[in-house]
Parts: sequence; C-alpha cells; structure tokens
Amino acid sequence: MDVLEHLIEEHRKAEQMLQQLAQSQPGPGRDRVLAELGDALALHMEVEEREVYPLVEEFLGQAKASEAENEHNKARDDLARAVDAVATGDFQQAIETLTADISHHVQEEEGDIFPQLRQKAARDVEALGDPEDAEAEVKDEMVAEENA
Repeated sequence: MDVLEHLIEEHRKAEQMLQQLAQSQPGPGRDRVLAELGDALALHMEVEEREVYPLVEEFLGQAKASEAENEHNKARDDLARAVDAVATGDFQQAIETLTADISHHVQEEEGDIFPQLRQKAARDVEALGDPEDAEAEVKDEMVAEENA
C-alpha cells in the first residue's frame, strides 16, 4: 500500500468518526471519539503537509498546494470549535461544519489531487515508502515538539 492509498483509508476512518459524533450525546463517549478524531486528523494532516504537499506543489503547482493547506487550517479551526462546543447545544452545528469542510477536502484530494499525483509523480509517490514509517516518524517529531 502506498501513502495515497493509506491516506484514503484514513479518510474513511475520519468519516466514520464524524458520523459517530453527529449521532452522539454529550458525555465520555463523545469526548473520547472527538479526542480520537483530533489526534487522527493532526497526524494525517501533518503527514500530508510534510510528505505529499511538497509533491503537490512541485507537480501540480503552488496554488493547489496552498489551497490544500488552507483547507487543513480551516479543518483545524472547525475541530477547535467542536472541542469548545463538545458539551453545548452548538456541538451539532460545529460537527456539521467540520464534516462539510472535510468532505469537500477529501473529494478534492481523492477526485483531483491524488489521481494527478499518480499520473505525474508516480515514482515520487512510490519513493515516499511505507506510509506507516512516515506516520511513525511524524508522530515522533510531533511528540518531541510538544515536549520541547
């Protein structure tokens, strides 16, 4: 499995967590899923930004890479709003916004960016290697940054 296939699998997992959150009630279950989603998105976006988006910039252009990063920043903001609203009546709206923004981003990646990378940068995508190794490296760096 290459990094793009791995990222697509992670998209499906995030979508499942968002569905769980949309149907959740306030309490420890909601808190746990929201924390899990936050951790998963943070790692996913960091891997994309470090490993994949440089290829996007090189092969598809700066505008495409910037748009993808801006969408990540919007998702981070949406997630923060959901965390802030986790036990309030505003939570459902926050999750709907997060879900819509992530859905839009996923559609662009899977429908446009990833296919173009496969066509224009197949060797470079393959050279990224095992996606789990990349994730482990990024996770280690994130932990080191938190502890610094």
